[in-house]
Amino acid sequence: MARSRIVNVSNLQQFTAINVLSDPGVIGGPIVIPNAMRIMLVWTLTNAKTARNILYGQITGAVTPGTALADSIFSALKGHSSFAPLMTFIIPTCSFARVEVQDVRQADLPVFASTGAAAPGTSTGSAVPDEAALVLTLRTNKIGPGNRGRLYQPGWGTNAIGAGGVVAAGAVTALGNWGGGIATAIGANGMSWALGQPARAAYTSATGTSHPARPAGVLPFTTFLVRDNHWDSQRRRGLK
Repeated sequence: MARSRIVNVSNLQQFTAINVLSDPGVIGGPIVIPNAMRIMLVWTLTNAKTARNILYGQITGAVTPGTALADSIFSALKGHSSFAPLMTFIIPTCSFARVEVQDVRQADLPVFASTGAAAPGTSTGSAVPDEAALVLTLRTNKIGPGNRGRLYQPGWGTNAIGAGGVVAAGAVTALGNWGGGIATAIGANGMSWALGQPARAAYTSATGTSHPARPAGVLPFTTFLVRDNHWDSQRRRGLK
């Protein structure tokens, strides 16, 4: 006969669910960062979706937000020596469509888009899934996840796949050089490529760690590198 056990329910503690995807430090509303410009590299993918690399520039000179600024950055990027080698690994059904800029020194300022011609990839391979990406790691002079950035480059062709299914060495080199090209194009337009850090509220984590408030600001990038030859993904760029 099975033994039974009686538990006094008054001795039980109620379980509190924790949403591990929530960010308790986030402050709602528009992002405002002193002395910063949001710069978006816009790509049209094979599946007709749009992918954006959202970057920030620290304003270091005379900068006027507008279509002319977006056109100037777009032209500088397409004209940089690193662009053509990168595009040999990008499928023709994916295009570098435009650059968009937005002054974030105040809330709710308009977005301006470049007007120049889109640049399709020149890969002779077939398209890999649109969610596949190679990551460019962006480091500042501070350590920790909150003090570095990542750029997920989309649009790859199968010639970017190396033996064993990893990323081909040529594609790794091309993306690393593209990081320098982005920095040069932004630098030629009165800014330096930087990590944009929105203001964050103080909070205590689920483990009891206290995190102080952080004011909005920018941290200039010091290094751009592809840390490994493994494929990453951005699932929202795919068909599902």
